Amino acid sequence: MQNIHPTAPLEVLFSRRAVAAICAETLEHHPLETGGILLGHFHQRRWQVLEAIDPGPCARCTATTFEYDSSYVNHLARKLACQYRQPLQLIGLWHRHPGSFDRFSAEDDITNQRFAERTPHGALSCLVNLDPGFRLTAFHVPPDLSYVRLPWLVGDALIDSTLREPLHPFDLDPERLADQALATELRQVLARVPRARCSLASGLAACLDPMITALESQAVWRFGLRACGPVLQVALVETLGRRRQLWELSLSRSGQLQAVREDGWLLSAGQFVEQLQELSHVS
Repeated sequence: MQNIHPTAPLEVLFSRRAVAAICAETLEHHPLETGGILLGHFHQRRWQVLEAIDPGPCARCTATTFEYDSSYVNHLARKLACQYRQPLQLIGLWHRHPGSFDRFSAEDDITNQRFAERTPHGALSCLVNLDPGFRLTAFHVPPDLSYVRLPWLVGDALIDSTLREPLHPFDLDPERLADQALATELRQVLARVPRARCSLASGLAACLDPMITALESQAVWRFGLRACGPVLQVALVETLGRRRQLWELSLSRSGQLQAVREDGWLLSAGQFVEQLQELSHVS
């Protein structure tokens, strides 16, 4: 059944570099199977593919199967993703099939589903055939595996310009480096209590404006937020000190906003706001 959801992907846009990488890998291992991963973004209802990564020097390629060199692929994916101002995301896979077989095997279904379940948009999965010329078939993969074939185009100008901007020496100026260091610290604080990121519960979201205003108006702490359904995590990094704290804002059983520090210290919303200017003195 065709996916007609209003946010379903419309098409796939490939950079010339990504398609060249797919062609080079296919040529190198012809007539064996091979494949790789696709990096880019889901943007404006389009899969926008900027990089295609080969399966690695220790990949196992046969006439009917292939296996990734996982260490190589993970390493190269991280390196390439960070070369763009908007770091690339893992959005899908591609692999060659023998002859004109342009459907997924049962093993492919398992792999595709694993990738599709990682994001709200599902995944992109592409098959390459040489029958006898190059032919690529692109599929949108929802978690339920109701595959949808998508048209695809190649051209750097087709991809949103903000997504294909590479890093520049300007990105290494002190202010940007400081921002990056802060972002890393905030992620480390949030990692102390792992929670799945998801939209805030409506009741909690409606209570947060005074709290966010208080956070923005104080200078003692730099902060980061992570929405986790019934909980809003607040990571605090002391501006002129070494203190790091993690708080969670939630609604009590009586429906009142409360703040709980990672060590169990519980404050009402009003008490938390009052403490924001003084927390650097709390042991």
